[in-house]
Amino acid sequence: MSTRLRQWLRHAFRVEKESDFAPDEKDRALIDTVCHEVVKRGMATPAILFLESTRPLNYIGSQTMTFFEPVMHAVLRHPEAWKRFAAILEHRGSVEFICRRIDALSNQTDDSDPPQSMPEDPAPSS
Repeated sequence: MSTRLRQWLRHAFRVEKESDFAPDEKDRALIDTVCHEVVKRGMATPAILFLESTRPLNYIGSQTMTFFEPVMHAVLRHPEAWKRFAAILEHRGSVEFICRRIDALSNQTDDSDPPQSMPEDPAPSS
């Protein structure tokens, strides 16, 4: 076998490490927008659970988003964000980054909200 073929085969099935994911400023802004919406709606825990359980499928999810892109162009106000988010999900470490960001924003929200007192129950009438 030639050395050129060996060189190619050595990296033929290489998968990037999760730690290799480093979003740029535009990607971070988009991720923050999505994460803020998730936290604002009180869906931080279900979102993290869903993302963690489907982590091995993030690339398939990004390809599904690409498949539905023509439909989303007709429906969304900012279809370029859909395309950019699909590109983000193609990276192996994106799910971990998004989960950490949702968790951080959720903790910030929890820290800034004062504890709510429970309303007093009226005395039971007999």
